[in-house]
Amino acid sequence: MSPAQIQLFQFEEDQKHFANLTTINIDGDIWFVAIDVCKLLEIQNATIAIQGLDEDEKLDYVLHRSGQERNVKLISESGLYALIFKSRKESAKTFRKWVTKEVIPSIRKTGAYGINRLETPNFVVRFNDNWDRTERGYFSVISELFIRLYGQFERIGYQIPNKALNNKEIRPDNSVGRLFSDYLKKNHPEFSNKYKMYSHKFPNGTEFDCKQYENDVLPTFIYYVDNIWIPEKGTGYFKERDPLALQYIPKLLVPGKILVETEKNIGI
Repeated sequence: MSPAQIQLFQFEEDQKHFANLTTINIDGDIWFVAIDVCKLLEIQNATIAIQGLDEDEKLDYVLHRSGQERNVKLISESGLYALIFKSRKESAKTFRKWVTKEVIPSIRKTGAYGINRLETPNFVVRFNDNWDRTERGYFSVISELFIRLYGQFERIGYQIPNKALNNKEIRPDNSVGRLFSDYLKKNHPEFSNKYKMYSHKFPNGTEFDCKQYENDVLPTFIYYVDNIWIPEKGTGYFKERDPLALQYIPKLLVPGKILVETEKNIGI
């Protein structure tokens, strides 16, 4: 049996509302997380709906994600269609067309549509490759974000994936690094020049110069990440890259902070 491939798809119900659909490819057979389907179709009693499916249309499965195990019910393609026919939601027909014309063909053709959560995140690879490249008395953006963003996400059950919905690598350190530099120039000019450059290595072997800040800038950096970037920029950054993160961002907020949603994503 080959390893199962877990992917996340984003269904656009309208221009403002999105919903997630988790798929699992097990030995070439496509299965869907039943609770995701029931939420999308607004089926109120998911347990009864799933019980009504044939035995070969459902499967008990242990989902491994972000270092945690969760027991879930999976349904097959035919089970999915059976639930769609039971749904009274107006967009059920649109959802069925989306699954049959986009999701399933894309999985079968390339296996790369959606978000693969089994890949080692480039964020982790780059942290491991660069942690010893900064000088003594200095810190890098990625080294601190690995603790303050990636580590905190992992603690509450979410892992930043390697690539986004558009198949580009997710690199929040790019966004934080650029915006923090602007923040220093505007609010703490005494710190804005307290940095040197170091050679940052990427997984493909290329290297680019990035800033390493003096350690006395660290308290300001921590304040910026916790009190500005996460509450004010985090939602905008992850909204189109990985909407699953939006369920976890509120848990990262420091007391007294509220989320600020932005229309435009910040960073690359």
